[in-house]
Formats: sequence, structure tokens, C-alpha cells
Amino acid sequence: MRLEGKKGLVTGGAGAIGGATCLELAKEGADVVILDHLSADRAKDLIESIEALGRKAVFIKADVRNGNEIQHAIDETMSTLGGLDIVVNCAVTGPQTLLFDITEDMLDDFLTTNLRGYFLTALYGAKAMVKSGSKGCIVNVSSISSRSLTSTYVHYAATKGGIEAMTRGMAVALGSNGIRVNCVAPGAVMTPTVRTMFDDPKNADPVNARTPLGRIVTIEEAVGPIIFFCTDDANGITGQVLDVDGGYSIQGMEWNLTDEMLKFREQLEKDGY
Repeated sequence: MRLEGKKGLVTGGAGAIGGATCLELAKEGADVVILDHLSADRAKDLIESIEALGRKAVFIKADVRNGNEIQHAIDETMSTLGGLDIVVNCAVTGPQTLLFDITEDMLDDFLTTNLRGYFLTALYGAKAMVKSGSKGCIVNVSSISSRSLTSTYVHYAATKGGIEAMTRGMAVALGSNGIRVNCVAPGAVMTPTVRTMFDDPKNADPVNARTPLGRIVTIEEAVGPIIFFCTDDANGITGQVLDVDGGYSIQGMEWNLTDEMLKFREQLEKDGY
């Protein structure tokens, strides 16, 4: 086990990707705090699964939009688990909205949850690591939406771009403390919500057709790189953003050239054009 004896905290820990991250951390030997604003009932099965692995699992109800609640959660993690070595920022809000329909309140909620919440959790977590002498790691979950844009995700993209800039900045600032900061940027992930949407070929086919692997990634495939960044295998890596999207974000325009067009291009090349 690559994380034997480590102590981790995952925001959005009762969600699909956050919950899978908590479970995989435990499989690698870590005790885990599941931080979420939802009811503890949402995490009951997850806690049982982690405890069945012989690891400790604690649920802390906290809203990442509230700095005091984040600090309290960090303090409770330190006292309950006896330390903090890993912070994974996974909490998110993300309803799609047309640009002209975005209100100030909606924008504030996105910025506060997706960016400010990440920043404060990473900041307070790093302070706790430094105080305890832990040379830990922080992993932020961003999205290829920071660079692969749609008209209904402008506000979401702004927060994800901020997360990636924050990752690089904190990596520079915390390097001297031995704390690594990295980012995983998934594309579409086959969560229960996405699976429901992809039951309709009209939604699934265009995405799969543009993705070099021909499909979107699974939850496990999205979580694997998060765990990697937490292990000693990534000790020499900090300030990096890793896209996990089946190649979606690198796919360019495909040209279907007829035989006539191919001959025309060959002639142009022969003529020196």
C-alpha cells in the first residue's frame, strides 16, 4: 500500500468522484475525512466500505463557501486523525447556464464554491501540514472546461482556470515546505448523472466521436491520477495539470479528403506550393 499511515481529507467526499477518491485513498492505506455539506447519511455506505478495509473514516459536515467551517474541519481532522498529509479539493457546483442568464448571485456561488473554497481548503490544510511537520500534498480537481469552452459554461470555466493558476502558484509558494500541489483536470466522466444523459445517443455520440479513445473516462480512471499525485511515485512532481479526458481536448479537425482532393494536393506539393 502506497499511502500506509497517511491522513487525508477530501472535500465533496460524498459525491461520485470525491467518494471514489476517499475509497481509493483507504485502499492505499490512508485514513480519510469525508468533508461534505450534505447529510452524513449520504456517506454511510462509504464509511462502512472504508472501515471494512481496516482504515478510519470520519464524516465532517462543512460548507466550503464558509471559511470558518473549513478551518473547523481542518482542526477536527488534525485532532481526530492525528495529522493531515493529503488534501483533495473535489467539491463543486456546476449547473450550465447561458451567458446572458448568469446572475450576480449565481456567479458569486460559483466563485465561492469552486475557487474560494478550494483556495481556503488548500491554504488552511497547508498551514496545518507545516505546523505538524508533514511534507504532504494537495490535489485540486479542475476540468478541461478551463480551456475547452462551451457557451453555457463560461462562469464554470472561469473558476476552473483559477484553480489551475492557484495550483501553480501554491506549488511555487509551498515547495520550500516540501508540500506538492498538483491538479487533475477531467473531461466528461461517467458519473451517474452523466450516464443518465449519455443514455441518449444524441448526447453520447458527438462526444464519443470527437474523443480519440472513442469514449469518456470512468470514475476509476479519473480518480487514478489523483491517487498517483498523493503517492511517493509523484514526489518529483508539483505545479502540474493533468488532463484525464480520453484525448478529447487535443482532438483537432479531421479532414475527410476524397481521392480527387488527395491528387490535387500531391500536385500542389510537386509544384512547390
